[in-house]
Amino acid sequence: MDLREAMRKQNDVAVNLSMNVLSSATKDSNVIFSPASINSAITMHAAGPGGESIASEILSFLRSSSIEELKTIFREISSVVFADHSASGGSKITAANGLWIEKSLTVDPKFKDLFENFFNAVYAPVDFRSKLNFIIVIP
Repeated sequence: MDLREAMRKQNDVAVNLSMNVLSSATKDSNVIFSPASINSAITMHAAGPGGESIASEILSFLRSSSIEELKTIFREISSVVFADHSASGGSKITAANGLWIEKSLTVDPKFKDLFENFFNAVYAPVDFRSKLNFIIVIP
């Protein structure tokens, strides 16, 4: 894998996404958009337990050849973009990623480890079936 080429493809995807988001915004509106955060969320989804067809669609969308390539790109992006809390100030972006999964579902423990230790994301089993009144929908 050529990391430079893979990063260039990710930049192209980010620019295309940015152009789509910004072109649909009204003239006098404010827009907050983070391609790095979107990349991390999509990469987590591709690397997770969703199956081969979902991963294949995501790889195609992100113009990437494998989950390992996506993880390598994520590692590179996160080391440069996301806050490192160093004394020198480091990067200025912080992201909170998480996966909340119905607690009755069985998930391979390797995915819990992947989300918590590789993506630094919250991995939480949730009782969606009996706690529906706690789910908030924002229009």
